[in-house]
Amino acid sequence: MARQAKLWQWGALVYTLIASVFFAFMPLVAVPGGDRPRFVSAFAMLGWGVFGPLLLPIVLTLIPIVVRRSRVRVAWICTAVLGLICVLLALSWGLIFVPAPLIGAMGAYLTGRAPIEDVEIVDAPWKVPGD
Repeated sequence: MARQAKLWQWGALVYTLIASVFFAFMPLVAVPGGDRPRFVSAFAMLGWGVFGPLLLPIVLTLIPIVVRRSRVRVAWICTAVLGLICVLLALSWGLIFVPAPLIGAMGAYLTGRAPIEDVEIVDAPWKVPGD
């Protein structure tokens, strides 16, 4: 179960990286010019400054992977903050990142269950104490 939790958390990070690259380099912004507007990427408009705001979702999905103490609580907090960001920015770039908190929530859930289900059960016959 712990391996599955880590895979889900890494999946959230990979999805966030792909979504960030998509948002930065895909021509999504209409710029007026001539008789028709033309579409340009955020990177073409803002340059390297576009990656500043895009680091926030990446950091929020990276923190649960890196942290060791209070792992479940940190994972749920980061997932909630990322979900809140997606809801607040749903009409712009937040909609692209919506699967990331869902994947992160599954990782946080599995992280919470991992210590219980990863315990090795001793399969020895039971004996009466004192015999």
